[in-house]
Amino acid sequence: MIKIDTTSFIPFYEQVKQQIKGRISLGTLRPGEPLPSIRELATLLLINPNTVARAYRELERERFIYTRKGKGCFVTDDSSVLIRKERTVILNQVFDAAIEEAKKLNLNASEIKKIFERRLGMRTSRPIL
Repeated sequence: MIKIDTTSFIPFYEQVKQQIKGRISLGTLRPGEPLPSIRELATLLLINPNTVARAYRELERERFIYTRKGKGCFVTDDSSVLIRKERTVILNQVFDAAIEEAKKLNLNASEIKKIFERRLGMRTSRPIL
């Protein structure tokens, strides 16, 4: 179920988009599976149908979903590949931010690497996504 956080600074359409991508990533939305209609999802979320339409348009532009005229929107067959690429982009952004913070603390590359390896070692029993 998609939920809208009305207190968030993230626009509603972006929340819808992120949550659909998340469901694709987790496998709860599989390739070929239909999405709720724009009107249906807007009614469930108590938001304007134009907001859902914008999220769907962007997902289609990014090739996560496709539209069949008169049939609705469906998850694309290559959506899982796109999600993996997007995860890599997001993870790179997280690493870049962490590296910048480490630089502000005057840590060198060797120290950053040691800290990362130690933290990673602490989490080896947990799955890494």
